[in-house]
Amino acid sequence: MLETVLPDHDQQLHELEALAPSGFFLGLGFKLGKPLVTINRFPEAWVMRWERDIFISHDPVGLWIVGQAKENAARWSEIATSIPDRFDVFEAARKYGLRYGASFVTKIGRRRSCLSAARPDREYSDSEMNLLAGKLNLLAHLYSQNSVELTGKEIEALRQMRVGHTHAEAGDALGISVSALKLRLSSAQKKLGCRNVTAAVVRAVEGDLI
Repeated sequence: MLETVLPDHDQQLHELEALAPSGFFLGLGFKLGKPLVTINRFPEAWVMRWERDIFISHDPVGLWIVGQAKENAARWSEIATSIPDRFDVFEAARKYGLRYGASFVTKIGRRRSCLSAARPDREYSDSEMNLLAGKLNLLAHLYSQNSVELTGKEIEALRQMRVGHTHAEAGDALGISVSALKLRLSSAQKKLGCRNVTAAVVRAVEGDLI
């Protein structure tokens, strides 16, 4: 989905990799507590360990991110002094090269986005913190400008088309007329920038919208 909302995503990710030699996690457009777009470039072995041990409920970095209602930034060493690490997540992460890190939260409109970056050798400098915060802000703005948000009715209509229903069958399933169904599909097509329903369904599936 990233290429549909960030036209130059390859260059953007390459620049993030240069700033985060031990990996990074990018989450764009939080909805119901979860980002709609995620890029996880932390070491695969660490990601597997993190998921296996259910660190999602205990990771101080994750708890810090969830707790930020507005733009903020902190080094992991700062987070460690404010949020108890009862499950030694930081110590476990160090074994995978994530010895130093920083996390960032920004808010564009009503949607939050986050970035966590890590390195093996030293703390992030103030200038690097500013660069990473600026990178997240830029990516969040690009995502906000290019992302598509469908209404519940438009999603329902596209889902009916996805399973192969005719307009009449879809209308019956949703309890609406064929003309009302077509209006919903037409609206979804315009938002997705597609010329026909088939293309709109494909774009919506690729974007995890339906």
